[in-house]
Amino acid sequence: MLIKKILFPLILVIGAITAYILLSDKPQTGPITPVAPLPFTPPTSSASQKRLALLIGNSNYAGTQFLTNPVNDAKALATVLKKQLNFDVIYKTNLNRREMKDAITQFGEQLDRNRGVGLFYYSGHGLQYQGKNHLIPIGVKDTLKSANDLMEGTETVTVNYVLNAMKMAANEVNILILDACRNPPRFVKSWYKGEMIDPGMAKQSNTPSGTLIAYAAASGKVAESGEGEDNSPYVTSLMKWLPTPNLSITDALTQVRKDVKQATYQQQEPEYAAALDDIFYLNNVKVDTQPSPPPSPDNRFVAGKVFRDRLQDGSQGPEMVMIPSGTFRMGDIEGGGDSDEKPVHTVSVSRFAMGQHEVTVGDYLRFVHATGSYAPEWQEAGNEYNIHTGTDDWYKRMGNALTDENHPIVGISWLDATAYAEWLSEQTGQDYRLPTEAEWEYAARAGTETQYWWGNEIGTNKANCYSDCGDYFEYTSPVGSFPKNPFGLYDTAGNVWEWTCSEYENPYNGKENTCLSNNRANSESLFVLRGGSWSIDAMWMRSSSRIRDQRAFRSGVYGARLSRYL
Repeated sequence: MLIKKILFPLILVIGAITAYILLSDKPQTGPITPVAPLPFTPPTSSASQKRLALLIGNSNYAGTQFLTNPVNDAKALATVLKKQLNFDVIYKTNLNRREMKDAITQFGEQLDRNRGVGLFYYSGHGLQYQGKNHLIPIGVKDTLKSANDLMEGTETVTVNYVLNAMKMAANEVNILILDACRNPPRFVKSWYKGEMIDPGMAKQSNTPSGTLIAYAAASGKVAESGEGEDNSPYVTSLMKWLPTPNLSITDALTQVRKDVKQATYQQQEPEYAAALDDIFYLNNVKVDTQPSPPPSPDNRFVAGKVFRDRLQDGSQGPEMVMIPSGTFRMGDIEGGGDSDEKPVHTVSVSRFAMGQHEVTVGDYLRFVHATGSYAPEWQEAGNEYNIHTGTDDWYKRMGNALTDENHPIVGISWLDATAYAEWLSEQTGQDYRLPTEAEWEYAARAGTETQYWWGNEIGTNKANCYSDCGDYFEYTSPVGSFPKNPFGLYDTAGNVWEWTCSEYENPYNGKENTCLSNNRANSESLFVLRGGSWSIDAMWMRSSSRIRDQRAFRSGVYGARLSRYL
């Protein structure tokens, strides 16, 4: 039994026996009392305004200057903009100069009528000359012959031409994405009268107000076209990050930069220049703002609102956060997880409340004192792990991290956590329970589809785990020691594994959205735990990671977070 309590996870099913690698949230019978300002306010954006995008992909350059992916990239990105981000899309391919200018002029005119958000994407050959950026149309092999052709822009389409067309519309936000950072085509002479033609694009000398310009590569550097792949590394990452809910466009482009640098072994470094007047989001988390019965003025649903219910002795229960209803993709979206995190599937979740924190030592022991039962393993009379009378010092080594009232409770089973929820329900007249597995992942993701709610990299000091996290805690950390996610929840990654009320199944087939009550569970039922813990590596803290255990099993890494119906 002790091996199950030491520091590393093991999750195996051998016949009907499950072995695991492991050592190893706060309610009023009266009106709800807010205890904090709204922790999550959905960001404003121009999502309700008209959105128009023009995408041009030029591939069919003559001879060896042919490019494989620009048409593919423009088409793929157009699909994302249309289907996921509500853009009206104009998609053009292989245009000559006249066709490019006509498309851009018509684009500007339509923007002027819409007065909304404009997005221009170009993929193909481009070059810079004397600080001015040129987009190269199809069919200029025999006409682009001298420096005058570049200086006057008589054979190319300048980026300034695009900017002017969009600026004339006087709409709120303009986005230009220039995926033309390639070597100068060979039909362009390497120099004109001693002046070199540098590769890639140059940073625009000025970025108009309300405009963001994104470059596939740093100034004067070359972008990889992704030969042999369906899309270039840059567009592959754009398609992943631009639709991410509740992520500003500048933050999305920062993630794109990290992705592309990694994919190209640091050879390509995307950049952007922004002159936006406000933080701009392409995709917001949808929030349910309908009132929740009963019609008390203090009992209305406000997403992100923190409240506490009152117990019968007049004290207050754990802090709870109102979580909006929504639909999300559940499972191993990014890849690299265990087989039981599949299939990735769409799940809808009704609004509910969830503990802002994991259940604390202080809150749980109040329940133990009131009921005289369900003591955690380390406090249970006669238990070998009792920190005062037991023969095993496993829990004792945790010191204050075990007993401090602001740390998460550990050493409780599914039965213990369920009993605590039932006691809170009796005390408050509300319906407390453990979250379903689907509710847990939905709340932990908080509108994201990345490995962790903050991104795909574990980063430093964002969570408490055994290795990789860069935190300073040997055992559990006080609840709320790290940043909260966009829904206002703390420690959904790391600290302690959290019991859910969903029975484990592999593959997913519906139980993840079902809550199994105590009177329906049996001794052989396996229940899902989520979130990872202080004793485990970062890979187990991903939003889709899951383990399971029997309902009576207790561990120094097992805790809980409560939910409540609204």
